[in-house]
Amino acid sequence: MKALTAPLGGLIGAIIGGVLWAYYIKWTGSNAGLVAFAIGALSGIGIVFTGSKSFDTDNQKNWILLAIGAALFSILGILVGKFLDIQLNAVTQIAHQIIESEPTLTLEQAMPSAKAVYSGSTKWEHMIDRMEWFDLVFVAIAVVVSVYITLNSWIRKVISKS
Repeated sequence: MKALTAPLGGLIGAIIGGVLWAYYIKWTGSNAGLVAFAIGALSGIGIVFTGSKSFDTDNQKNWILLAIGAALFSILGILVGKFLDIQLNAVTQIAHQIIESEPTLTLEQAMPSAKAVYSGSTKWEHMIDRMEWFDLVFVAIAVVVSVYITLNSWIRKVISKS
């Protein structure tokens, strides 16, 4: 049972991070890939929090497996963030692109065309369109941060005492 509950904190942290990232994009209009750092941190801290309740903080074998889980959850958190970004922001951003090409249109006039463009593609196609090669750097940052936090024995000991 311990092996099943230990990774749950990482999963929850990654999902919370992905949701916060999507809303950050909505509120600021900025993609801010450095938020991936926070997704990795939330995943790592979450897995350490639940893992320290289930495993000895000095058993390196278990923590290596949990670090792999934290890395995978970080990637999942970024995908959740990108997916929710599409859900929350894509139509409005497409409308703004239409307005740039037709400056006489208002946002309300551009929205029906934006919805038509949006519905013409799958969410996966929209995610691919919105991702750039540099996003892979942010994925790597999230993975490294989550693994570092999970494997850091000092962090594990501090969190296990709380």
